[in-house]
Amino acid sequence: MQVAHLFNPEHDLALASGLERFTPPAAGRGMRTDLAFIPALWADDGDIVLVDDALRAREMAKPLDKWLADVEWVQLSDSRTVSGKTRNGVVVRPWGWNMALRFQLIKCGVDSRFLPSGEQVGKVRTLSHRASSIPLLQTLVQKAEGVVGERVEVRQASELDVMARRWGQFVVKAPWSSSGRGVRFASQWPQSNLGGFVRNVIQRQGSVVVEPFYEKVSDFAMEFVADGDGQATFQGLSLFHTVNGAYVGNWLASEEEKRLRLAQYVDLTTLDNVASLIASEVGLWCKGCYQGPFGVDMMVVRQERDYALHPCVEVNLRRTMGHVALGLAQRTRGEFSVMRVLYENGTYKLLME
Repeated sequence: MQVAHLFNPEHDLALASGLERFTPPAAGRGMRTDLAFIPALWADDGDIVLVDDALRAREMAKPLDKWLADVEWVQLSDSRTVSGKTRNGVVVRPWGWNMALRFQLIKCGVDSRFLPSGEQVGKVRTLSHRASSIPLLQTLVQKAEGVVGERVEVRQASELDVMARRWGQFVVKAPWSSSGRGVRFASQWPQSNLGGFVRNVIQRQGSVVVEPFYEKVSDFAMEFVADGDGQATFQGLSLFHTVNGAYVGNWLASEEEKRLRLAQYVDLTTLDNVASLIASEVGLWCKGCYQGPFGVDMMVVRQERDYALHPCVEVNLRRTMGHVALGLAQRTRGEFSVMRVLYENGTYKLLME
């Protein structure tokens, strides 16, 4: 069966809406169009890449052509071609599954028999809610040494009084959000602007997730693939950089180099234990509803006299830029050291330096 890939970076926003008829903001549409080619970085020769604008995808892909698979570009607006290519069955592998994408693919001619059911996609949305990670974080703190982390779900703004007394400084997060947009830091409470944010999110999404503030030393993630039958496999580490919560770039390096860098702060046995626990726990989450890549964001935090690992900042039940970096590091074999996304003159570009 042929495989069709699709880059839908607006996925997190579509999840937050929960709608079939969802229109992403201009920035999301621009990134999807400009970087539509990137599935060719992990696809196999002969695969399909579904794009909004085939000419634009080919043009933007040219600087990285050396590392792209020999794929077939299929434009979603050409419903007859899409239907013909998928009539005999196709495995669709998007950046992430949401109701809006499923609805769009059916409209474009993909037979619903070859897509996850609405119930399965709904389960992915439920698991992507930030509160779903609370039991996982508790398990990691209980079973792995040298890790820290707390997280609670709050359904009324008045409950933040308790959090303020307990933690002093804390972080409030919307259940579903993208690139740090749904995250607020509270240095004191009450804060009028934060109170408005909390009430608005609770009204729209039902709750907020609250956790203590930690002094971050380094961002990183662990990348996995779930088989959909209850198992997950660790793929590698992702060392990345963010600005105001938004992704900027990844370090392209061997696993040994990345482990050595983290070993300055974290016992490597702890990293291995955490990876094993996550594979076991999240693999079971995905049973019967999700097959594909996922990532768990983490951070090294500073304690009074030492460092500790926060093993679950959030779970991304989708492909991540960390997965892209893992594939590129293998294909380019050390030719580049950094992969980053640049927005310049109204255009998104994927650069390797």
